[in-house]
Amino acid sequence: MTEHQVERPAPRRGRPPASSREEIETVAIDLFLRKGFEETTLAEITAAAGVSKTSFFRYFPSKGSIIWWRFDEFTSGFAGLLEEAVPAEGATLDLVRGCIIGALEKVIDAEGLWMQRFRVLDESTELRSGESEQWAAWTEHVASFVARRHGFATGDVAPQGIAGGIHGAYVAMLRRWLLVENPSSDLLPDLDRELQPLCRVLQSWLDEKPST
Repeated sequence: MTEHQVERPAPRRGRPPASSREEIETVAIDLFLRKGFEETTLAEITAAAGVSKTSFFRYFPSKGSIIWWRFDEFTSGFAGLLEEAVPAEGATLDLVRGCIIGALEKVIDAEGLWMQRFRVLDESTELRSGESEQWAAWTEHVASFVARRHGFATGDVAPQGIAGGIHGAYVAMLRRWLLVENPSSDLLPDLDRELQPLCRVLQSWLDEKPST
């Protein structure tokens, strides 16, 4: 080597380090699906992503938050759509159905991560209690919307019963989609068709209930 030549560092091998929250999430979900959420350690996630624990905690406060941050984002988006629809004309349950479709459409990605997250949630016993709390918040937004539109208290039977029924149908559809090889926004019309008859029945029940 001459005095003007500079020794170049050896090329780095393996996965390049993740540089964003989304990249770490992608790596982690792949591990969760292959090993299981409970069996995957934080050390394995950081090693696979090529980041330090310090970098990991810059994006996520815990292993579970890798799943929850998107759920929070989805629920917040859904709540925003419902808020915008409070003064809108039309049947209440048609508006709820439209908001469900609209909120889901915003989180569907070409890589299918949206459904992979749900699979991790649905298969993990450790995440199940947190999932119940998350869905309870989602359901409460529906109940609050129905109550505001019809003069009920949010805790009344009609808003709570309607919210619970819609939640059950929605989660059942998500579980059906776990069998789909490449889940995409093409599935949304199926969800809409499945929700329509339920919403008609619930709307009829709602219209017959006197407000308190």
